[in-house]
Parts: sequence; C-alpha cells; structure tokens
Amino acid sequence: MEAFIGLGAIGGGIALLIGAFAQWLPVTFLQGTPFSDYTIPGLVLTFVVGGGMLLAAATLFLQQEWVVLLSAAMGLIMIGWEIVEVAIIDRYEQAVVPPAVVQQVLFSGLGLAIFGLAAYLWMTEYRRRHFPTRHVSHA
Repeated sequence: MEAFIGLGAIGGGIALLIGAFAQWLPVTFLQGTPFSDYTIPGLVLTFVVGGGMLLAAATLFLQQEWVVLLSAAMGLIMIGWEIVEVAIIDRYEQAVVPPAVVQQVLFSGLGLAIFGLAAYLWMTEYRRRHFPTRHVSHA
C-alpha cells in the first residue's frame, strides 16, 4: 500500500508542479489559502507524502520499532493531506467530480488502513517493551 501511494503521490506532485492539472485545478481554487500557486502543495505531495511513503515501504522489512512508527505517521499524513485537499479544493462545486471524490475516499481509506495496521503491529509486537504489564499470581 505504501509503495502504491508513494508512487502515486510522486506522480501527482510532479503533475501539480508542471501544471498538468491546470484545466481541472485552476489557481483560483487557492484563493483564500496561504498558497498563490500549486508549487508548495506539489512539493509537499512529492517529497513528504510520496517520499515518506516510499521510505516507509522500503524500510518495512527491517523489523525495527521506528519503521512501525514511520508507517503510522505516514498513514496519518495521508489522511491529513486528503482532509486539507477537501477543505481547500472541494469548496468549489466544479471540483467535486466523481473521480476526485473516489480518489479522496480511496486514499483516505488507505491512510487509515496503514495507520491501523501499524498501530496493530505496535500493540502486538513492541508495546510490551515500553509498557510492561504485571502479572499477578494467585497463590
């Protein structure tokens, strides 16, 4: 999942940076936001979301605690990206089209799945190392 999202985010970020989505995402959609164009969102999508997801995917087999935390963080970042996208872009009726809504729901769901799987792995594999449980013996 992380590799799929990472590659898609890098492709989407580059497309934002070169203006490939200009006919569907005019700069006017950014009015009232901190952004004057799609440069910062494109860089964040490419490097933070895309690069972070690829890093999480590439390190999964290391079986280290920090990898699980990275996956959990990337799941939350993916969800956050979609929330911000909806808040900024979906204010405009012409931006709310079925393919965009499907993409937003799909990637939010994937982010939630990544977070959930990482949290489950943390709870089952690493939690006891940091929060040992005491067993009371009944003698």
